[in-house]
Amino acid sequence: MKVSGIIFMLGACLALATAAQAKPDYLDVLLKTYPAYQKDLSARSCANCHVSDSDYAKNPYGKQVAQQLLNAETKTLTPAILHAVEPLASNPGDISNLEKIQQGLAPGAPKAGGPGVGSAAAPGSSPAPSAPPAAPEAKPLWPKNAFHPAIVHFPIALFLAAMLLDLIGILRNNPKFLTAGWYNLVMAAISSFGAIATGLLAVFTMALPLKGLILKHLVLAVIATVIMWILVALRAHRHEKMSQQLRMVYFAIALVGMVLIAYSAHLGGTFVYGE
Repeated sequence: MKVSGIIFMLGACLALATAAQAKPDYLDVLLKTYPAYQKDLSARSCANCHVSDSDYAKNPYGKQVAQQLLNAETKTLTPAILHAVEPLASNPGDISNLEKIQQGLAPGAPKAGGPGVGSAAAPGSSPAPSAPPAAPEAKPLWPKNAFHPAIVHFPIALFLAAMLLDLIGILRNNPKFLTAGWYNLVMAAISSFGAIATGLLAVFTMALPLKGLILKHLVLAVIATVIMWILVALRAHRHEKMSQQLRMVYFAIALVGMVLIAYSAHLGGTFVYGE
């Protein structure tokens, strides 16, 4: 395969990787907006805006915040966005979101004792004032997500390219495509270690619970990596030397790998954007 073709493919992979957006540090913004209540907010972690720390569908409060982001035509969470939803109630007849935060309750959950019970605000009254908006801070060079959203695209793109090149090489009986497929497969298998390592690092630096959706995402990624290395072992004998039966097994295993990668990517998207 020509050098220009290899450079083009590598450039395409880099474009896919750098186009990935990192998950916003919503929890950090929440903690800085309500510094007096950091202990309770931090303990709930993602469950402040999601159903639970293992179910990343948005709870009522998370949906209100998402709607406010949509209204503001931005994807960046700011203290102003959070202040805008403070007077709202995440459940009909319930107390305001700000009052729940001040009482140490999850803003998206019904108030203990039922809606509107306790210190519900009187009709027409304003919620207690919150802390003034914090000044914007410069983003660190090393983000808490450890560049995982970008790095994870390398093994995905390289693996898909490898299978496509292998298939074209076999159909056209062209060894150049098969050689290109081999190198893409090896690079995919190697880069998958980086994707898993940065994923684990992101879990710890972002204080995410290693269970539920996140654990399933990690397990599927590890299985997909094992599948890549199985294909590398099979492919080491070159496609032209494989029997027809072994070649069918090769592509069957590759298909399973692609399905696992696709579902793992779906879980990653659910974590970032919710359902």
